[in-house]
Amino acid sequence: MRKHMPVFYCPDTKAEWPTAVCLIDMMAFFPSVEQLDDPSIRGRPIAVTNGTAGSTIISCSYEAREYGIHTGTKMKAGLLMCPELIHRPSRPERYAEISARIMTALNDEISPDQEIFSIDESFLDLKGVLRYFGSIQVITDKVRKTVYEASGGLRCSIGISSGKLTAKYCAKLHKGGTTIITPDKIKNHIASCPIGDICGIGKKTELYLKKCGVTVCGDLRKLPMSTLSNKYGDNGRRLYLVCTEGIDPYPVVTEQPDSKSMGHSKVLPPATTDKNLVRGIMRRLTERLASRLRRNELLSNHFKIEFKTDMGWISQKYPLMPATHDTAVIWELVTKHFAQWHGDPLYQIGITAISLSSTQEPQQLNLFADTDKVQESNKKKIDSIKDQIKKKFGTYSVQSAAELLSSDANMVPVISFNYQPKGSKNSL
Repeated sequence: MRKHMPVFYCPDTKAEWPTAVCLIDMMAFFPSVEQLDDPSIRGRPIAVTNGTAGSTIISCSYEAREYGIHTGTKMKAGLLMCPELIHRPSRPERYAEISARIMTALNDEISPDQEIFSIDESFLDLKGVLRYFGSIQVITDKVRKTVYEASGGLRCSIGISSGKLTAKYCAKLHKGGTTIITPDKIKNHIASCPIGDICGIGKKTELYLKKCGVTVCGDLRKLPMSTLSNKYGDNGRRLYLVCTEGIDPYPVVTEQPDSKSMGHSKVLPPATTDKNLVRGIMRRLTERLASRLRRNELLSNHFKIEFKTDMGWISQKYPLMPATHDTAVIWELVTKHFAQWHGDPLYQIGITAISLSSTQEPQQLNLFADTDKVQESNKKKIDSIKDQIKKKFGTYSVQSAAELLSSDANMVPVISFNYQPKGSKNSL
């Protein structure tokens, strides 16, 4: 135990808590929202895909999972496994709305020290509220009630331990329930956990560790910390401490760092060669990116545009001066990039603003630019009017002619893993 660290003795757990972190993980969030809004499908197998044309399941209800269906299963295969499987196209805006309600309620009712991990997961640092609530059990009951009422009736899993990754480990042990492992017991408990079950250890890292003779977390104690730290840096040291000591040194981060980049991409139907379709999709991605930049009062002076082919990526970074968030200016770069594509089959395309700055910061001007002030002013006015219309009538209430070329594509917005309800990481 660290010196001088205030310790709370919790009567119901009969343990001392120098630190305490709670993870709230919503249960099959997307399908649960669909069942919440449509009582007729409650208790039935549900599969959610990206839009009506989506072919891959992005989430499914627990009733569907009983048939062996899971995230990544093709919809056709899912129907063979469960002919009664109900298909629902995703509704990102609705999921984001309910997520924001839950996160706000947890912040207001439980602890202001909150780190939103994803659209359906949140860490709460309980250190500052342990004495206020008096016990861990009181907190968990309050958390469950808060989530249920804020969401309109959804369930969650709750994990509580001394750190973030250990709390996440706890939340996976009893889906839909509450798992509390005290600081004095987490080290021995996590020792028997399969190494791949720890958040942050992906398939490649798991394979590497298994080659080193590590199959469960406790096996790592036979190796020096440098086994992971030399290969994975600070994150390797963090994972080593979690697996061997049950200690996560990374605190709950209440303020998200500013985004260093912002982008949108689209996986295409295999071997796409339709130039009009690709042009339409790229225009839609460009409109989304430019709109997000303006909404967050950001500019970029570097855009990365990528087309994935059989031979690899056709990728290039395009510098700009001055920095911009104007749709027309960014689209000129995309048009220039099309000249590098000669009709080869494409599999994925994307555009990313890789150098962001605030509109409030002084901007470097290009002294040699031949700029038509009237034309530039008109472009800004058009963007402003389009933004106002979309805000009032919906995202697709006004579209450019080029966007209409993507009408046959499945252009439903995809919620990114690091989604946040506020700020630049709100990707919707």
